[in-house]
Parts: sequence; structure tokens; C-alpha cells
Amino acid sequence: MGFSFETRPYQVFLARGDNVVVNLYNSGKVVFGGSNKDKIREIEEFLLSIGSKAVRKKAEEYPPINVSGTRIGTDEAGKGDYFGPLVIAGVLITEDTEKELTRMGIRDSKTLSETTISNLAFKIRRVLSKDEYEVLWISPLKYNILYKKLGNMNRILGWGHARAIENLLSGGKDCKVAIADQFGDTGYIEAALMRRGRTIELIQVPKAERDLAVATASILARDKFVHKLREMGESYSTVFPKGASTMVVEFGKRFVKDYGVDALLNVAKIHFSITEEITGGLVPQIGEDKI
Repeated sequence: MGFSFETRPYQVFLARGDNVVVNLYNSGKVVFGGSNKDKIREIEEFLLSIGSKAVRKKAEEYPPINVSGTRIGTDEAGKGDYFGPLVIAGVLITEDTEKELTRMGIRDSKTLSETTISNLAFKIRRVLSKDEYEVLWISPLKYNILYKKLGNMNRILGWGHARAIENLLSGGKDCKVAIADQFGDTGYIEAALMRRGRTIELIQVPKAERDLAVATASILARDKFVHKLREMGESYSTVFPKGASTMVVEFGKRFVKDYGVDALLNVAKIHFSITEEITGGLVPQIGEDKI
């Protein structure tokens, strides 16, 4: 995989790759470092496949979400990524589809590699009918226009989660509960819900991916984000980085040099503070022609 290896005290090796460091200790413990989360997930999945055990922060910090039966789960992707769209997905599961999704090993997309997410998203779309999932994506340009109007990402998220819930309820299934990952004041989603959405119980909690419906939505949202980011890269003959790290800033500077400051409106969330780092203090303006 292109790693270089170093010897360290008490370690079998330290391996350095593309923005990732893997430490294998004499005890058998493996510790990761670096910002390349996709590569880390890929190596984690390999380790699990050969019998390793994951040691993670215990989820017992958060009690189970005591909901069962037919319910809607919503989640988003791209919120912390400078480049690419904002995606909100919603899933409606029943007792029957819950069994199928459980057998597939659905869990929070943040713990999965992109390859696994893509494979699971394909299977999810085969298990659920078209009126049982909803994926909304907001292009960077549309996002920047909405942000100028609303001045707050959480208001955009609230609208997106509410729209996903409303669209799923319009399918006619008898559903009384929706669960969303809490991203701010609970009023953001509540205020954006319309007639159908206001008839159900809305549960907003941190780490809502504990629930199968929300975890399923998180996979569909991340899959769409990755797909749209790749599609955007193809139109510029490049590969846009994820996140908002120093590496993203350096890429952004090269992008601006090639395409100009205003091109950021089409590919990035320009209210992020790193915009000024990339441009040297300039922030692209959204003119009436864009709106």
C-alpha cells in the first residue's frame, strides 16, 4: 500500500503512508494517527477480517433509544467538508425491513470505509422501496445562496431534515415517530416541519446513529456525498479532498490559482473560515445573477 516502515522502542513497527500512521506495538495493540480516515477504515476492516478486535469508546455513555417498529431516521453528510455538497437522507423502516437491514450489518457510516458504504448503500436501495428512502443534496452554489439568505447552517439542516421527513410521510405509510441526530437547537427541525411532520413524535438526540434507521440514513447520505464530490472533481479534472484540514487549504490555493476566487462558489462552502486562508483574505460574493 506504499507505506514506509520505521523501528521504534516497544513496537513491531511504525508505518507511514498518505496522511496516516500505523503503530503496531509488541503487545499486539494497533494505534492509528493522521487525517486519512478512509485509509484508516480500510486497514481497520482488514484487521477485523483476520481476527482483531476493535477497542472503541463505549457506546454505553449514551443509553439505547427506546423506539421500535415503523419509524423514520434522518442524518446528514458533508456538514464538516469544505468542498462538496450538503446531503440529508431519510429512511423509513418497518419491522420487516429492520430485520433485513440488521442482517446486513448496518452501522454508523463514520465507522465504515467508502467501499463498504457504497456496497451497503446499493443493498439498502434494494431492500427499501422508493418511497421508504429520501436523499436530498444541496450543491455548493445553492448552499452558498441559502447560507447568504439564512445566515446559519443549522437552519439549512433543519429545512433538509424536515423535508426528508415530510417526503417520507407522503408515501402513506403509518408512521408516528422520527429520529434525527441532534445538530443544534431542536427547534430548527420542528420549525421547518409542515402539516404531516407536525403529527408525529420527533426525537432529537446526540449520536442518534445508535438507531438502525438513522444509521441507514447516514450510509445513504455519505454515499451520495462521495458520489457528488467525485462527480464534481471529474468536471474540473481533479480530486477534491474531504474535510477542512491544512491539506484542504493547500488544495484550495491551487484551485483558486487555476480557476479564480469566484470559482469557489461552485465547489465550496465559502462561509468556512478557511476561505480567507485560501484566498488571502478575499471572500467571493454572491451576485444577483447567481441567485
